[in-house]
Amino acid sequence: MEEKLSKKLFEIKNINGVVFNTAAKETFRNTIKNLNYVVLIMIISAGALAFVVLYNLTNVNISERIREIATIKVLGFYDNEVSAYIYRENLILTIIGTMVRLGLGTILHQFIMVTVEIQSMMFGRVIDRSSYFIAAVVTIILSLFVNIVMFYKLKKVKILESLKSID
Repeated sequence: MEEKLSKKLFEIKNINGVVFNTAAKETFRNTIKNLNYVVLIMIISAGALAFVVLYNLTNVNISERIREIATIKVLGFYDNEVSAYIYRENLILTIIGTMVRLGLGTILHQFIMVTVEIQSMMFGRVIDRSSYFIAAVVTIILSLFVNIVMFYKLKKVKILESLKSID
């Protein structure tokens, strides 16, 4: 169809060239499709990194406070109460970290969008409010998942060994 149209247009006296946007549109679609895969990989990697960081911080927190946790157990607190003691702290730190991360992420997003733009392609610079909500919810869910995983470590704290250990 484009070929027929271009032949007809070339028959007109003052027309020297014809350019169709079909190829450019297809190239743009392929670029965006490939970019979506890159974004998905980055989201999964960020989630995995968040999980590892939260897991390690919680693990260090428990290891550093093992005597305190053993003392609380000796005083008669149940496993759920001991876990809630650690979880509250983790959840508060997660919420604070999420707020800071969203602020810094906005600045980083602006920098990246300005840096990667080329003359023929401009990316959106506005982040939808739902993206902030989704990022915060996913982070809190990862934190809750880490807390569930750590419940079993807290449950296995050996009271006598922990109280006998020398710091």
